[in-house]
Amino acid sequence: MNERIACAREGRRARITLQAGPLNVLGIADIRALTAAIRESESCTVVSIEAAGERAFCAGVEVGDHVPEKAPEMLAAFEEMARAFLSASPAIVCAANAPAMGGGFELLLLADLALCSTRAFFSLPEVQLAALPPIACALLPRAIGTQRAFDAILTGRKIDAQSALAWGLVGSVLAPEDLSATTEALCARLLGFSAVAVRACKRAIRFDDLSLAMHAYRDELLPSRDGAEGIAAFLEKRSPVWAHTLSKGDEYR
Repeated sequence: MNERIACAREGRRARITLQAGPLNVLGIADIRALTAAIRESESCTVVSIEAAGERAFCAGVEVGDHVPEKAPEMLAAFEEMARAFLSASPAIVCAANAPAMGGGFELLLLADLALCSTRAFFSLPEVQLAALPPIACALLPRAIGTQRAFDAILTGRKIDAQSALAWGLVGSVLAPEDLSATTEALCARLLGFSAVAVRACKRAIRFDDLSLAMHAYRDELLPSRDGAEGIAAFLEKRSPVWAHTLSKGDEYR
């Protein structure tokens, strides 16, 4: 891990903090550090991503890394990071307390749950530099619809926090002073559930396929210790005691 991407482990929770300067602009080394942080948190139930400073959650990738001699390396690292996010087992929670632009906006798209403060806005200014945001091109149409995605990507205009909420880019918009506490409460709620269930639900959503979702429930979650415990606790009118353990003995700690 480099010092610009901090990662702290707290039991089944990992906390990633962007601290890459006033605007949290990411270089190639930072992108690789983010990838490593996600992969090293694979055994967690929840990973939260926040940013230090108040000027920007993340203003994207270093513009200098888009020049022809550097761009292939940067894009390869960026794609590897995106695939690490999309294949990660933990629930990824992203909280933006300031503007997220370019690659910073794309980080939000890679998260499973996103929150922001009223101070945030979102934009994809790449078209102004004759560049394109590859992750947004792939994921944004599904998130907000094709017409809105075209609008955001082709115009580069700013999307304010309330529009982001209305369009489904974020689940909540909070006052700046409330964002951290709300993020902590959300992570605590997720940690109160079975790690097996949280991870299975996330995987089933990512599959975007009914047969695969049924497989995740029938063949993975249902035979697990926690799958049996949740139903038994409900029927016996008691609080469940989660093992966070699959039937084959693997544990999520």
